[in-house]
Amino acid sequence: VLFSALGINAADEVRVGRDYMVVLDSQRQVEALTPDIAAMLPLGKMVCVTAPGDEYDFVSRFFSPGVAVPEDPVTGSAHTLLLPYWSETLGKTTLFARQVSARGGDVRCELKGDRVRMGGQAALYLKGTVFLR
Repeated sequence: VLFSALGINAADEVRVGRDYMVVLDSQRQVEALTPDIAAMLPLGKMVCVTAPGDEYDFVSRFFSPGVAVPEDPVTGSAHTLLLPYWSETLGKTTLFARQVSARGGDVRCELKGDRVRMGGQAALYLKGTVFLR
């Protein structure tokens, strides 16, 4: 079901935890995905697809079936899953990543012990005041 929903035949690796993490061969494969989000609903999890990057250490896309935003443009929580994997795979603790969704964005990541530190440009989308009693 997972591969069919993503429109792929195979993956290098699939890990299942809080979310699915699907590892592909290339950035081009991740960019070319045209997933069927509705077909992912029975999986009951979010789906993160990743691959080595051309100009980045790794790239990713993050799909959220059943949520208001079917594909999150830049997902901090996904990078907490991705960074330990890519840190071990590439043998380094500081990585530069790109989420290659339509809007996309760069994420500077650092693995410090069991913590993931992230930074990058952000866009203000909401401003407000909260009153507490």
